[in-house]
Amino acid sequence: MSRSTLFRFLACALLFLSGCAVQQPQPADPLAALRTPAGTVVWQQEYEFVPPPAPWSLIQLDEDDYSVAFYHSCADRMPRVFPCESTMAYAEEPFGYSRVFEERQEEFFERFLWAARVNFEEPRLEKTTLFGKEALRAETVGHEPVLAQKVLVNVIFARRGERVVAFYFTQWRPEDRAFDRGHIDDFNQFAESFRFLGPSFYQRLTSD
Repeated sequence: MSRSTLFRFLACALLFLSGCAVQQPQPADPLAALRTPAGTVVWQQEYEFVPPPAPWSLIQLDEDDYSVAFYHSCADRMPRVFPCESTMAYAEEPFGYSRVFEERQEEFFERFLWAARVNFEEPRLEKTTLFGKEALRAETVGHEPVLAQKVLVNVIFARRGERVVAFYFTQWRPEDRAFDRGHIDDFNQFAESFRFLGPSFYQRLTSD
């Protein structure tokens, strides 16, 4: 995900948080034209993945954008709870520059959701694998003390070539409400199904 797109996505998430967003009408299946016979989705001829199941919905970004993000609302939950939403996304350029996972997650959390006035707890780090290579999962909870809200953040830092890429998940809830960790299962399945269809622009540059 490009830096400008990441800012647009975060702005979109903050609009959902504020309750000011207006949902754009979407076709019954906005990914229909991108689906393969196997049920996967090919995105911009760059990635292939299994999208999360309904009611997860695609967040509309630029038509030529390589980034991809999904949104899950709890609008049908009774009694109504606010805020009550989750997002997941793939980022080609997560905040920061370091190629060392532990350093990159520190850079990431210094910038992530900065406009939401969130105070993050110390992340819990877990070494894992993705794409058959080493990866790092970082999970933390951020607290917004003015509005009495909290956000669960789960980020998987992985490698595409030598560069660090990331999958990230957020879930907002009132401070006194429990998180729905079942949504993280959907996030994990999305990340584990993700495949690159060829070398990235940066990989092609270094191979020339």
